[in-house]
Amino acid sequence: MTVYGYVRCSTDKQTIMQQVDALRAAGCKQIFKDKAIRATAKHRPALIAIRKALQSGDTFMVTAIDRAFRSTFEAIAFLDDVMKHGITFRSLAQHIDTRTPEGRKWYIDTANNAEYERAVISRRTKEQMAAAKRRGRKFGRPRKLDPRKHRKKIAWARQAMRGNTPKTYAEVARTLRVSTRTVRRILARS
Repeated sequence: MTVYGYVRCSTDKQTIMQQVDALRAAGCKQIFKDKAIRATAKHRPALIAIRKALQSGDTFMVTAIDRAFRSTFEAIAFLDDVMKHGITFRSLAQHIDTRTPEGRKWYIDTANNAEYERAVISRRTKEQMAAAKRRGRKFGRPRKLDPRKHRKKIAWARQAMRGNTPKTYAEVARTLRVSTRTVRRILARS
């Protein structure tokens, strides 16, 4: 009987250390980690690996159920599968232990709440982005060569391409420390 832990964070800016520490303190012998992977991602290598490692009598432990699942359907299917094989699920934050009927009910309720929370957050984010766009805010990565900020660099690139010894797109890109595609795009626009 081994206790396996699973941790996940959605972005590379988040840390998993607090999850790892909590699971180790709770007795996890081995911890599987998915870093910078959204809960809704179809492919989560560590979750797949832990599922393969789990055997009858083992325990699958997470700090909170939303670290493993954000879909009620996925959570129920997972629980059904592991319970057939004699595997227990435990969540530290929600005090879920699926060895009891109450634990299984709480597991399903919590998974349902996690899915609802994700949907509400998604809706709010979309509404906020739409409002910001209406006010003129631009989203996405800033341009490497913005025509309003980098006029001199763009003028130099244009001159370098036309000069007595014309430079290639790659040479100009290397000098400006941008991609060849960026140079092509900015010179085509201006």
